[in-house]
Amino acid sequence: MTMVWVGRYALLVGLLSSSWAVFGGWAANRMRKLRWQESVRGGVMALTLCTTTAVFALEYLLMTGDYAVRAVYNHSDQALPMLYKLGALWGGDSGSVLFWGWILSLYAGWLAWRSWSRDRVLTPVVIPLVGSVSIFFLLLSNFVVNPFWPVGGHPANGVGLDPLLQNLVMTIHPPAMYTGLIGLTVPAAYTMAALWTRTPWAEWIGPVRRWTLFSWGCLSTALILGGMWAYMDLGWGGYWAWDPVENAALLPWLTATAFLHAVQLEQKRGVFRGWTASLSVGTFLLTLVATYITRSGVLKNSVHSFTGTGVGPYFVVLFWVSVAAFGWVLWSRRDMLKDRRALDSGLSKESLYLLINMTFAVIAGIVLVGTFFPVISKALVKQSVVLNVSFFNLSTAPLFVLVALVMGSAPAVRWHGTRVGVALRYLRAPIAAGAVTGCIFWLAGSRTAMDGAGAGAAGFALVSMLQEYRRGALSERRGRHRPAVVALVAAVGRNRRKFGGYLVHMAYAVVMLGVIASHTQSVSVVRTVHPGQTIAVAGYRLHYQGLNVVLHSGHQITEARLAVENGSQRWEATPGMSFFPGSRQPVAQISIHEGPLKDLYVVLEGTSGNGTILLDAMVNPLVTWIWAGMFVVAAGTLVALSAPVSRRKAGLSRDAHSGLTWQARNRHATEGRDPL
Repeated sequence: MTMVWVGRYALLVGLLSSSWAVFGGWAANRMRKLRWQESVRGGVMALTLCTTTAVFALEYLLMTGDYAVRAVYNHSDQALPMLYKLGALWGGDSGSVLFWGWILSLYAGWLAWRSWSRDRVLTPVVIPLVGSVSIFFLLLSNFVVNPFWPVGGHPANGVGLDPLLQNLVMTIHPPAMYTGLIGLTVPAAYTMAALWTRTPWAEWIGPVRRWTLFSWGCLSTALILGGMWAYMDLGWGGYWAWDPVENAALLPWLTATAFLHAVQLEQKRGVFRGWTASLSVGTFLLTLVATYITRSGVLKNSVHSFTGTGVGPYFVVLFWVSVAAFGWVLWSRRDMLKDRRALDSGLSKESLYLLINMTFAVIAGIVLVGTFFPVISKALVKQSVVLNVSFFNLSTAPLFVLVALVMGSAPAVRWHGTRVGVALRYLRAPIAAGAVTGCIFWLAGSRTAMDGAGAGAAGFALVSMLQEYRRGALSERRGRHRPAVVALVAAVGRNRRKFGGYLVHMAYAVVMLGVIASHTQSVSVVRTVHPGQTIAVAGYRLHYQGLNVVLHSGHQITEARLAVENGSQRWEATPGMSFFPGSRQPVAQISIHEGPLKDLYVVLEGTSGNGTILLDAMVNPLVTWIWAGMFVVAAGTLVALSAPVSRRKAGLSRDAHSGLTWQARNRHATEGRDPL
């Protein structure tokens, strides 16, 4: 049997396994059949095995170059390096749909393997919900965009992978993005399962938070990696242009961030339960919206989308079916969404958490409407109107600044309430740091008052977080005479959830400073340069020495040799243009000399027969701070995830819960009390 048929059969058996996980799972839960439940668990493991087999079969075909297979023919060729052949799996629509279904099956397999024995109340209900989404992707992979379908004839070579995707960052970015987006299916499934079974909030909100945090961390990393790819490959000197596909990935990140803060309100005070549940399921719905934008080609003003792939309408169907199902469950269990107590008025952690929730929700609303405005305007006035970058910048910048201010103020405010004077005394150092940072950015050339205010807010938040680390270390040292580093590590170890969150907040401030500086203080010079001429930009001198043509496997590069000087530093820059067979447009090979405070970014825009070139040289401040923020986000997420789950804080033990009657569970859930 060839690997093509192995892949095909694996997809078919996977579809049958996921169908049993859904329909058998519902029947087993309804009739309380424990043996059936165990068989459903086995069906989920079979689903994971089948999708894994299909993925490995396609990877084998890509590596060996079986161009009679559609996914291989469309996205690979003989000259493609092995690393990018592996990445070609998600370079096209059929492979990416399979990859999406595979990641989802891994999540389902993890639930069946690890969570089933720990939680025999929720997990058997969660599995059919996750399996329902898995059925959707396996139906697409089997009957709509099957990656193992043949092409006509016996081609000796393939079309090849899009040259823009032949980048190490772009090999990492899609798996991180898929892992984050797909992972948000699990929290939504848990939320629906918990409401349906009337499981008390204290018992399930903790696991949902951890699943969301993991997915959120992957999605955060993917967003910054996407910006890094745009900066390194597209050649316009930026990393974020409010492109519809960029916005699509941002939308679920915004609502997932709001949800993670809403969970704090539920766990500490038991308030805004309806809002919290809506954010959980709404985030999943936005992942479907994001996929629809990417796969449908409905928004023609995107440079990233898989235009005309044909799977977009299927995601519309899934979206509305999910809206109907979620809406019905939320309505039928509306008694469980009543708050446990009233929200305290005045300056309190509760009010700040609510404010940051509302702010992220408003940003998401602006981005959603702005992204779909061409479609909305077309329907209303018969003319497609595209909102430019200025709209998004002007409408969201004040809100992101507000997030930084609230984030920096939160450590000074207590639950139930704090006097303003007490909070201001606590924040004296962060306020001073924010004022200094804002002045520095303003004097360095920030263009508007909003830029200075944003830099000040970021500096304020950053120092507020650092102050919390200092306080934690001092508390550990008090009376124990520990070295500062040991005390800091001990403080973080004692409260990993809190300090992991602070680390993520620090990353937000660092990224914010990088974004403001690179957007407001960038300098660009575009010149036509002859061999032997020198151009200067922001203290850099670039001496043009001539052109070289370099042959690589599958493409050739025309590059300009530049001797660069900056004070006592000397180096050579070689910006160029890569020409790929079958591609009409060359791909920019950008020369980036990175530094902690600024980058020299050089693009070869064009050449002429006599060696004359058109050169674009930019100096972009603090861009590396954005990339550094990605690593800080990942570190903070891992620290927070490593925090142990407290059974006492989470509510109740499984044994205690299992002894309750169904009527008692309903009563306690409705009243918002823990059964114990």
